[in-house]
Amino acid sequence: MTKLDCNTSFSCTLHLGLPFLFAGILLLSIFPANAGAQNKVTILKADSIVGDTYKNERVRKLMGNVHLRSENMEMLCDSAYQFVNKSEMRAFGNIQIDTEDEKIWADSLTYFTDIDFSQLRGRVVIENDSTTLFGNSVDYRFTTKVAHFLDDIRFEDQQGILLADSGFYYREADSAVFRGHVQLRDSLKYLEGDSLFTNRSSEYYELYGNVFGDDQENKTMIRGQYLESDSTGRSLLKEEAWLKNFESDTTDSTSTDTTHIQARKILSLEQRSAQDTTTIVHGYENVRIWSPDFSALSDTTQYTDSTDTFELWSNARAWHKQVQLTGPYIKAKIVDGNIDSLKSYPQPFSVQQDTSIDRLNQITGDTLHADFNEGDLRQIYVFGNSHLLRFTKNEAGDTDGALDMTAPDIRIFFERGELIEMKGIGAINGSYLPESEQTANKKLEGFSWDPKMRPNRPSPPMQRRFAPVPDTVFFKLPPRYIEHLEKSKPQSPKLISNTPQKEP
Repeated sequence: MTKLDCNTSFSCTLHLGLPFLFAGILLLSIFPANAGAQNKVTILKADSIVGDTYKNERVRKLMGNVHLRSENMEMLCDSAYQFVNKSEMRAFGNIQIDTEDEKIWADSLTYFTDIDFSQLRGRVVIENDSTTLFGNSVDYRFTTKVAHFLDDIRFEDQQGILLADSGFYYREADSAVFRGHVQLRDSLKYLEGDSLFTNRSSEYYELYGNVFGDDQENKTMIRGQYLESDSTGRSLLKEEAWLKNFESDTTDSTSTDTTHIQARKILSLEQRSAQDTTTIVHGYENVRIWSPDFSALSDTTQYTDSTDTFELWSNARAWHKQVQLTGPYIKAKIVDGNIDSLKSYPQPFSVQQDTSIDRLNQITGDTLHADFNEGDLRQIYVFGNSHLLRFTKNEAGDTDGALDMTAPDIRIFFERGELIEMKGIGAINGSYLPESEQTANKKLEGFSWDPKMRPNRPSPPMQRRFAPVPDTVFFKLPPRYIEHLEKSKPQSPKLISNTPQKEP
């Protein structure tokens, strides 16, 4: 065997007989001087150098404690083959590569020097100052800093962990594209989808296909086919968009203290100040809202979390218990999970179903305000061209006709949802309609009653598709990477267990 001794100045002396003196040329480079634009790789250390063949190709084998350097990198490995007749080098066993910007570990490497292209295989780890990437098969260019993960990728940074089946990472642009079983996790948030594009520096990402998210910090869950988000707090959820808010710290979909918004598109925006942050949620196209105390339909909606209010535009309908309110614009305020007030204009129409006599009480006008007490209707105030149709009952509780009344303003007072007083303000014009089939079927102009359109609690429950993200890497960590962690990150959780684990 040929033995190399290298001192700190990287000059080398070969201990060999005269027939092998020509091998001294290898001390300068394992590639010839006429390699043109090739990346020259210099031997700094190897236990032995021998000529041999590998798969019918002439090679020079560097064996034992190999240490190499090129213009772009420095490498340690157990052995390396330099192909004599082509611009290719292969390295094997416990590989560590140091460049100006990152450190790389792998089990094997094929490096094409003329195009600066490398194939990293086995337990691949790529680390820079802010990220660590793990993969089984990675194609990488040292000059462009582009990594192609052919199968299985784990991406870790200070914000959390990402898993995917494959992907590209563009280090200089700080961008990435991941595909297949994409999962993102930090201490309080979780996202999953079929593919992801992200630019980390701008905190911008696009998630595609069967998107699911669970945000314990903001107590929300989402589902849709596309999610877009950036550093300003803006997020856009599209196609079968579904946003769920829960007041308590639970993901139990049977909990009664939740609010659901469904639409073709849901846009969330943040208004930030030094004191607090307000989130405003916009829903567009076929908007459906459900909560235990309130449900609604509209073409467009806006929810403001600081005031806990919903605003509905265009074909708006809102329901509370046996009351339906219809109008071009509806505003609903929620307090402690219960509806607190409703406002609607212009020309809203409200229907209250009296199930005891199977009649529909009706009121309309220019503007309607309704107030509630702990979820029970307390007052309806209609002002401007008010018109009321109220069915009456006799002492036995049977229907005995209706009151038809118009006035500039009308107030109706309730106690625990039951009528206790009505007031007409201004010039009142009213009449009593005796019980008859015609009276029972009477409808005021603008009548709207659509109980079958009332949204129900969404089903099936919102839930994730993929198993939880494991705390450990999917392969046993390379020995030189463990040594690096012990020196630079002695408290790293990766050192707790170096055995791959299956997700629960």
